[in-house]
Amino acid sequence: MQAAGSLQRPPEMGLDDREHSFSDDVLAAVDSGHKIEAIKRLREETGLDLKDAKHAIDALARERRADAADSANMSEEGGAGGVVKLVVAIVVVLAVYFYFFAS
Repeated sequence: MQAAGSLQRPPEMGLDDREHSFSDDVLAAVDSGHKIEAIKRLREETGLDLKDAKHAIDALARERRADAADSANMSEEGGAGGVVKLVVAIVVVLAVYFYFFAS
């Protein structure tokens, strides 16, 4: 009979290992906001206990939200650059109009 403290648990997943260790099913569940389903699937696949699986899924969800936010910020920056170019083009057109056609 083993003492409770001597039971072996799977090693903690490091930050570098995490992205490669999650299955497509787990990633899809996290991306769709179904964290409980993701935790269940991760536990089935890896044998992690509930606490470790929850921490891993929470960290994955935070990381993927941050990645999505970064992507959105890059889109907004490109959009803002487009607005600036549009305003400059309008100012140039108006300047040309008033220079040549306004008396």
